[in-house]
Amino acid sequence: MPCEGLDTATAAGLAAGSIDVVVTGQQPGFLGGPLLTLLKIAATVALAAERTAAGRPCVPVFWCGDDDDDLVEALDPLAWDAATASLVRADGRAAARSGRFERAMIGQLPARRWCGPGAAVLRSLAAGDRPGALAADLALLWEQALAEDWDWSRLNVAAVRRIFAGHPLLVVRGNDPALQAAAAPFYATVAARRPHCRELARREGERMAGAAPISERSLGRDLFAAVDGRRVFVPDESPLPDAASLRPGVLLRSLVQDWLLQPAAVVVGPGEAAYLAQLLPLYAELGVPRAPLVPRLFGWVLPAGFPVERLEALAGGPRFDLADADTLSAQLAGDAAAGVARVLEHDLGLPAVRAAALAAGRARRWRRGVAAMLQAEGARQWQQELSGLPPWVLPDGQRQERRLAACTTAALYGDALVEALVGAARAHLLAGAGGDWREYHVG
Repeated sequence: MPCEGLDTATAAGLAAGSIDVVVTGQQPGFLGGPLLTLLKIAATVALAAERTAAGRPCVPVFWCGDDDDDLVEALDPLAWDAATASLVRADGRAAARSGRFERAMIGQLPARRWCGPGAAVLRSLAAGDRPGALAADLALLWEQALAEDWDWSRLNVAAVRRIFAGHPLLVVRGNDPALQAAAAPFYATVAARRPHCRELARREGERMAGAAPISERSLGRDLFAAVDGRRVFVPDESPLPDAASLRPGVLLRSLVQDWLLQPAAVVVGPGEAAYLAQLLPLYAELGVPRAPLVPRLFGWVLPAGFPVERLEALAGGPRFDLADADTLSAQLAGDAAAGVARVLEHDLGLPAVRAAALAAGRARRWRRGVAAMLQAEGARQWQQELSGLPPWVLPDGQRQERRLAACTTAALYGDALVEALVGAARAHLLAGAGGDWREYHVG
């Protein structure tokens, strides 16, 4: 199986079954994608080391989802430029969100598209007083990628391997034809069962009482062929092309991964855990063992002395969202309507039915205004409180791990950040073994 970072001894151990793997994955993105990419890999590295120390040799594997074609998600991360104290966005993000770009597999896109701002931020960080060589190394990678016209996949994989250079991390790429060719027996098995597999997932989604995470559209688009850098859906009635050109959709991607790698564990986030629950019947149907799922590390990178207690108050967003404001305004409007109806009936002598109807009509209009006011004031107060934080703690008011770019965060703190994340991941696994899953703060 094609794999980057694989030495001869490890390859022999994997082939003989004397070495296990634990795996996690993420698609490429602007400046390495969101910070959660590092959190997932750190947990995978820590888990592999824990299993090895317990007497069962194990290596961590990162599955780079470079066959994904969600450019909006790929361009979403924000980079922190310490020199200008500003958040930097990828080129083309607005255009991608408006749908002006044709969908294409992200890994094959040239790095010169949308990576220029990232290179500039890394140059700026490398020119500053940063600990160690990581910032300079990452800046050099981006310069080399632009100069030599690398694609996104090559650049992202090189960055991940540099950031985790002190750990035995292996990397596979979902868009690697040789990797998909190795799954040919799996694809042959699934070919005639695709409609049944979709129906199994659909039924399981219905059983989940409306909480099914996989959309009907994704259920129907289970298998693609790679054609000129794009994913083209393969209909049920069409013969499957050569396995090397196949690319699985959401319905089959995890099954392909587990069939190929036979992992001892898979490190996942909450969204992945949810859709894997919906796919459980497919594992049984296709005879693929379902590896244990291990929650990824959840954490924040914070400035020294940051008041952690403020995170809980601010990370959840404004005090009143639409549902909160609607519920509270309904309660207040009900109380107000009852009071007005009493005045109309007892002080003005209106019949009870007319008094109640008049009061209810006025209260409905009042309720809408109160709900809007609660939302607006809650948002204003929240934004005011956010303005007192470093912008990269809650970038655009969203959770840091989902919006802050991984590579500039690593460059900002140097190699010590990776060791801190792996250390936090060890604590995360130890506490989690007793059911105590929590967030960790590093920096």
